[in-house]
Amino acid sequence: MLDDPARVGNFIHTIDRLCRRPARGEGVQDSPHVARRPLLTGWREGAEARQHTDRKGIPLVRLSEAGAWPQALAPKSPENFGEKAVTHVISPDIPRAHPDIQPGEPVPRILARVVAELRSNRLRFPRYRLTALLVEQLAETHGGEEHARRVLREADRNWGWGVDTASTGAEHVPFPINLLLRLVPGFLHDLRLSGRVPGLGGRFRWLRRALSQDDRAAPGVPALLAGLDPDDDKRVSRLLLRAFLDDLTRQYRRSPSHVRGAAHVFYPLLLLNEHGDELVELMAERRADLDRFDPVVVVSYTADAVQIEDDEEPLWTLIRWRRELVTADDAATWSQVLRNPLAISAPPLPSDLSRYDVGDRTWVPPARVAPWWSSWVAITLFWMALAGAAGAYAGQTAAWHRNACATGLWTPWSESGRQLTGTECVGVAEPGYLFAPGNAEMRQVQAVLQQENERAARLSEGSDRPYVTIVYLAALTSSDNDTLAAAREGLAGVAIAQKRQNSAAGPSEPLVRILLANAGGRMQHGSRIARLLLRYQDGQAPIVGVVGLDQSRQETVAAIQELGKAGLPMVASTLSADRLVNESPFYFQVAPQNSRQAWMAAAFADSLAGKGEVARRARVYYSHDETDYYAANLKSRVVANLRESRFAVEAHRFTPIGLAKPGAGDRSEDPYAGDPRDAGVSACGFDGLVYFAGRGIPDFAEFVKGVADKCASSPPVILGGDDVTRYVADVRVRAAVGGIGYYYESFAVAPSKCGQPQRHDFYAELFATFPFECKEPGPGRTLDGHAALSYDATETMITAIRRLGGMRHRVPVNSYTVWRQLGTLYTADPAGHAIEGATGALDFGASSPRQYPLDKAVLILHVKGAERPTQIGACGNITGATDDELFPWCDSIPERYR
Repeated sequence: MLDDPARVGNFIHTIDRLCRRPARGEGVQDSPHVARRPLLTGWREGAEARQHTDRKGIPLVRLSEAGAWPQALAPKSPENFGEKAVTHVISPDIPRAHPDIQPGEPVPRILARVVAELRSNRLRFPRYRLTALLVEQLAETHGGEEHARRVLREADRNWGWGVDTASTGAEHVPFPINLLLRLVPGFLHDLRLSGRVPGLGGRFRWLRRALSQDDRAAPGVPALLAGLDPDDDKRVSRLLLRAFLDDLTRQYRRSPSHVRGAAHVFYPLLLLNEHGDELVELMAERRADLDRFDPVVVVSYTADAVQIEDDEEPLWTLIRWRRELVTADDAATWSQVLRNPLAISAPPLPSDLSRYDVGDRTWVPPARVAPWWSSWVAITLFWMALAGAAGAYAGQTAAWHRNACATGLWTPWSESGRQLTGTECVGVAEPGYLFAPGNAEMRQVQAVLQQENERAARLSEGSDRPYVTIVYLAALTSSDNDTLAAAREGLAGVAIAQKRQNSAAGPSEPLVRILLANAGGRMQHGSRIARLLLRYQDGQAPIVGVVGLDQSRQETVAAIQELGKAGLPMVASTLSADRLVNESPFYFQVAPQNSRQAWMAAAFADSLAGKGEVARRARVYYSHDETDYYAANLKSRVVANLRESRFAVEAHRFTPIGLAKPGAGDRSEDPYAGDPRDAGVSACGFDGLVYFAGRGIPDFAEFVKGVADKCASSPPVILGGDDVTRYVADVRVRAAVGGIGYYYESFAVAPSKCGQPQRHDFYAELFATFPFECKEPGPGRTLDGHAALSYDATETMITAIRRLGGMRHRVPVNSYTVWRQLGTLYTADPAGHAIEGATGALDFGASSPRQYPLDKAVLILHVKGAERPTQIGACGNITGATDDELFPWCDSIPERYR
């Protein structure tokens, strides 16, 4: 037999130990001083027994001769009773409930007092509160599903307030939204109350399982609640007990989503007197399922002594049981130990409990401290830090989208290759990114480019065919709010060239990937984009050349020089300024030079004067922009050729849209006509030829409007340079001024109508791939030549790449070898090769290579409003052209202009 101090100490230690929660796992822990078996030695035979805290289960303990021990184990607060400081014989942080149960008191009332006491220990019982509220009104809801639904709506205050608010706000919105606000929130709320929708029901899904005994095929909560008999005390008691214990279990979870659960280092202690037998029986019934863990220690007691049959010291029985439970070697032994009932006699209560105070570590080891990260302060700081990081990331992503024209989420190790400059996004991107304003036609063209890029990547896997990247560099945006039809036409030409090439078969046929580069509406960022391309070298599909380019401006020249320094060959599609071929040996173009275009303009003016349609006078309007080499070069060449043709020529300058008017430092002697619209007004009444040497968009559009404002009934004879094709390219834009007809020069052979034989397979492929090109009038069929010129530029680059693979000794494909092959595209050399392009033959020299094609086609067309442009005549090497299509004076073109 133990002496009284030993019995008291062991009794206190046992109760305290049952309430202590292990650091890991659940269940009964013997002592923090008992060593755990190392994880890496757990497989060894005969290894030291460990504490099985992973096996869930806490016993129901029955005390006889409890005496005054319940008051000692669950003392009242001295602040409330004016007593002296309380002696804590067990850890003071253990949540405790000691309800004063009266004889015959029902279980629901006992649980209500238990919950009230435990709530003061920072434990929450939302499921129990909902269940208790419904039980109170059970007599009214029984048999009435609609009434049960109303009670559930009142219980769900937050959602109910939202439904009422939506119905109130519905009165102030249009009828369709009114109808949605009145029907949808209520419908969703009913779904929530039914407890049948995952992610929407919350506590009601739990209530449905509890009411239906976990039957998945059960009806909704209102029907189950209406079918619950209020006189079935056992079922109601089980329901409330389940709510109470499930709330406790939920708060003791250990998971990343419930960090606060780790802060509970003690199980609640529930002390029940001799009148709580019914509740104890229900607890025992629930705990018969050992797989369900209820984190509460239940100690019931009797006021009188009960004779224990076992002659052994009852306290030794409890100590031995606890040791057997925590050291059970298998689940069967553990289960048997846990199921054995425990009935012990409490030792006599000592007169002085101070010597057993929990502060005396001789008796009770110190309690485990909750992890620092489970405190409310740590959790709050964590969420604040997480919210700050998320906000900073969202802000950085927004800035990424705003400044880098990017899409998706920001990643610090990646660059978009694009930057927002003013209102334009410039840089480099795959065709899936839209630089230009979105419209159906542009998206369709870029979708084809993206599909071909993906197709080339697939075909390159396991293939020996050259896999290369060609950059299309152009002005893909505009600050003038035009629809950029010419930009779309250029992309369409590139798409057809890529599609035809990727469809070709043969070991020397290259697979082509297209990369888009936008240099801004006026090519003002061309040199920066050229430097940026050097960082886009891809080991699998290296950049071997650049096609496109746009607008012969100062910035375009800088881009040509930068690309030449980088060793990237270029094939321009529409550039025609005379000086460009001298800027870099890596530069080529498929369009004729301005010198040839100017001679054609003078020859056409001479023919008009010979017919008496114009006087032998001419007025050349040109863009007064020092950075626009195209306008200045074309103006000087046209003036010189018109004077050679015995025309009296005067040059008038205008300020392009978006630029400032000439200031005090202006030294030009040419008359100033104001802005383009004023220039158009000043052209009215002139009986000679009016030549426009400027940009088609937006300057020529305003020029024509000025003519329409002043002399729509009798406009002058107008001839525009090849850049006017940009204005002609958009039917919607030119249709706005329908009464003014004009001539313009073009570098592309006009195709036949859809369904008719075409001069070149390019047009048949273009119309089949992009059906909108066949609409007349419509977004396509502009006859402007940009699609064909871009196709010819891309085909020229591809031909050079193809010839490298077709050589006897295969040559590596890179930018320098491609540049070398571009210089062989002429006919005189037996190894040379001319290209039959969509705009005519591309022959870069009769006896030696040069950087622009020989005898390239120049056409004169006439258009009025939205009508289909009419080809007046042409000169140049045009396959299949008849004498009726060519001007009679084509043979008289001087050799220097061929």
